[in-house]
Amino acid sequence: MRAKVNDSIITGVRVVDSILPVGRGQRQLILGDRYTGKTSIFLHLLWFINSISSLVIDGLGTKRLFGLYIGINQNPSKLSKLLNNLIYILWTILCLATHSATSSLLSYIIPLIGISICERLRDRGYDCTVRFDDRPKHAKSYRQIPLILPKIPSRDAYPADIPNIHPSSLERCGKLKSVFFGGSITSFPIIETINSDITEYIATNLISITDGQFYTNKRLFLDSCRPSIDSGLSVSRIGSSAQRKLMKIISGGIKNELTNFRINEFSNLKSISRLRLDHLNLIFKQDYLLSSSLEQSVIMLLLYRNMIYLNESIIIHKLVYSLIFDYLYSYYMIFLIKHDYNNNSFVFVNQWIGLIAFNYKVLK
Repeated sequence: MRAKVNDSIITGVRVVDSILPVGRGQRQLILGDRYTGKTSIFLHLLWFINSISSLVIDGLGTKRLFGLYIGINQNPSKLSKLLNNLIYILWTILCLATHSATSSLLSYIIPLIGISICERLRDRGYDCTVRFDDRPKHAKSYRQIPLILPKIPSRDAYPADIPNIHPSSLERCGKLKSVFFGGSITSFPIIETINSDITEYIATNLISITDGQFYTNKRLFLDSCRPSIDSGLSVSRIGSSAQRKLMKIISGGIKNELTNFRINEFSNLKSISRLRLDHLNLIFKQDYLLSSSLEQSVIMLLLYRNMIYLNESIIIHKLVYSLIFDYLYSYYMIFLIKHDYNNNSFVFVNQWIGLIAFNYKVLK
């Protein structure tokens, strides 16, 4: 029944859409310290999909997503703040949550209830995305159940079958063939690490299960590089095969380049390398729930590839949004995004870059 993941999810986050793409049916882990923007990545996805598909049935080249939030032993104040943000997403999301006073049995079984709801929607041809917040709390809830049963505790006092509990729900995610209506379930399990320790028992188990991970770095978050996704420790193992061909060609090598610049940030970087790092951080920086389309991401990466901004500092958003409704943008760029990238399209890209360089001199 399963099909190959060949359709990407446009999240509206430039760093995700360009160098860490996510496909429909993928299991993408999000891990990081407390208050580093893990929830905002999921809200970006739901907000962008709902905003572009609110007036049409199929959206702009993408199907509508139904979101499911599963909160396990959440703080009531944090949960109420999240629900206030989800009001703007309206009917496209369902919340199932337990708080700290809920019984361990209900906290253990609520992810299984949520994935069953997603399977019912998937079998009818819908695309669903589910967020488990968070998995270590689910493992602790399950650990309390075998304590009253005659089970011998294993590593870290967890029962020996704890590595089989999380795959029991994550392995039910995926994409179906078109014969079975082509529905999909994309999961985003969450892990809250302590002091950036990703070698913890539950974290290592989930990293081996999932198809990639987003690691939110606390240092990047404090440096106002938001979303604070660390390009060095983050990876997407399936999404690159479902990425748009034009974006895949343009963004090739940028992930390694950004990682090397950030690793050597406090060393003796040359002036040109530090300037490239500043512009990459400026490209991938986004405010909370301020989404970016795929066309805007392509334009910004093309500007960086042709080193238009490396001469002197300029606010990159000012130039891009001044050209966003240009005729050539509406004709050439959307054509390139929705079609395959070939040699004839390369001529259009060069014409577009020449126009941007001309307008850049005019704006100066």
